[in-house]
Amino acid sequence: MLLRVAYRVRLATWFVTRPRLRGAAVAVWHEGRLLVLRNSYRELLSLPAGGLRRGEEPSEAARRELREEVGIDAPAGALRYAREIVWRVAHAEDHVHLFELHVEEEPAVRVDGREVVWAEFLPPDEALARGLAGYVQRYLAGR
Repeated sequence: MLLRVAYRVRLATWFVTRPRLRGAAVAVWHEGRLLVLRNSYRELLSLPAGGLRRGEEPSEAARRELREEVGIDAPAGALRYAREIVWRVAHAEDHVHLFELHVEEEPAVRVDGREVVWAEFLPPDEALARGLAGYVQRYLAGR
């Protein structure tokens, strides 16, 4: 509940400040299925993702978010840069640096039940049918 309130406050702040955000996301693929997750404060499915900390490189942020949100610890060279996706979200211009991780074996996925409440590997068409955040839709459309 607290995360939902904080998210709504953030959206209201963005309405006033119109920020330019920088973030990183990871598309984890296993046997043609994409790992998607549901945050407690959002309706649409997303990828493991988050903002860049001051001085943090996008690849470092991507690895950190992957570890924090779903418990997957990817080796430094395992992530492949896919592209930057720029999209508008709630009056903010979001620059998402998207990385891909292709895994041979399905990793154990752990969610904290607070920020991330659910995660699962889904075929892309099923993920799209369930509703995806805009940057994930753009990523899948460009594959």
